[in-house]
Amino acid sequence: MKPTLFYISDALCGWCYAMGPQIEKLHAAYADKFRFEVLSGGMITGERVGPIGNMASFIKQAMPRLNEISGVTMGEAYLNDVLEKGTYISNSVPPAIAFSILKEAQPEEQVKYAKAIQDLHFQEGKDFNQVETYLPLAQEAGLTQEEFRARFTDEKYLQLAQQEFAQVQAWGIQGFPSMVAQNGDKLYLVTRGYAKFEDVAPALDQVLAQ
Repeated sequence: MKPTLFYISDALCGWCYAMGPQIEKLHAAYADKFRFEVLSGGMITGERVGPIGNMASFIKQAMPRLNEISGVTMGEAYLNDVLEKGTYISNSVPPAIAFSILKEAQPEEQVKYAKAIQDLHFQEGKDFNQVETYLPLAQEAGLTQEEFRARFTDEKYLQLAQQEFAQVQAWGIQGFPSMVAQNGDKLYLVTRGYAKFEDVAPALDQVLAQ
């Protein structure tokens, strides 16, 4: 039985977006050694849900450092249509529902879809609260628009998303992105916060050696 690498991400987390290329590299290098599972973290739920304007200045302050460390930049559409306007309602639940649908349709492609969902927002400035945002990805995953629309409002997928939030909380993980490896019945915190491929690889090799 292959050990599992849990990548804990949130669709609205800028540092998770920055980590996208690194997690793709890790997946390419370690997919034969680890089963990769992406969990939605549930960063903005309940009382935290609200206009991005409340967070905009914090995000803008963090951006130069994010760009410098990761080499990843936010798209013009995100900067202008989302950040500058400040009216966008940040809510981690809809993208987590969309992700649980895509994940069920193509479990082997979760790393790809986690990144693709973030690109829709941080590159193209798309609204995660609109089902239309995800339809191109649904098509890629072999689902019709009708199937995806029906699932997007189906209680089952909301529950799947909430189970992931609960799992992440049970592990005591509060910052995203994070990575947890499971080998047998042992859990290892591989990384907390943004990390580059070359920083994570030795930790994964260590887990495999256990």
